[in-house]
Amino acid sequence: MDDHVQGTTVEFNGSRRFDGIAALEAYWMSVRGNRTVPLRADIDPRGIESALEFSFIAERVTAGVVRFRLAGSQLNELMGMDVRGMPITSLFGPGSRGELVEAIEGVFEGPEVLEVALESPAGPGREALGAQMIVMPLKSDLGDISRAIGCFPTRGAIGRAPRRFEIAGRLERRPLSSEAAPLIRRRPAPRPQPIAGFAEEAPDFDAKDAAPRNSAERPYLKLVRDDD
Repeated sequence: MDDHVQGTTVEFNGSRRFDGIAALEAYWMSVRGNRTVPLRADIDPRGIESALEFSFIAERVTAGVVRFRLAGSQLNELMGMDVRGMPITSLFGPGSRGELVEAIEGVFEGPEVLEVALESPAGPGREALGAQMIVMPLKSDLGDISRAIGCFPTRGAIGRAPRRFEIAGRLERRPLSSEAAPLIRRRPAPRPQPIAGFAEEAPDFDAKDAAPRNSAERPYLKLVRDDD
């Protein structure tokens, strides 16, 4: 019996999925074919042009430590800086970080597909910002499941960066097995709010080297290859 992703739907958290989520999942499933997990080398940015600005490639460095290798311009705007080399936990607030780290670990250990509804609360210079995230596993050239591809679209004005997100609705972990049932938990859904590429690899993030992003800059789309 072929493995498949269970629970795939055009809706998530009681509403339509945000732009980019369904497109990236459909592309991942197409390159996956009848395998449990596709190779990182199978991913071609030209296949996901509509989702590039929201998308990322991440690497699991060790248990509980996952870093961005490539990221679209939307993620850079959310953090106010280039996120390449930064831990994925930098996007999350302390109230949800532990649960999200455990769920992201499941992407590599399960393997599983993770999909979660998030919200960044309002504050000085910013309004509440809704988000959805999907993370799907990839194999490295060595055959280990140490890479992941994901999408992180938001709804609402980004406002003052950095933005950090908490779990605000449904968190679903879908095992890549025809026999395993998905694990789903729900929290009160955020109020939906309009939606605001991949770049070359950078060395590991060092906070002292980070320069604030000019808020007047506009996001751009750039297609590249990452042959890690």
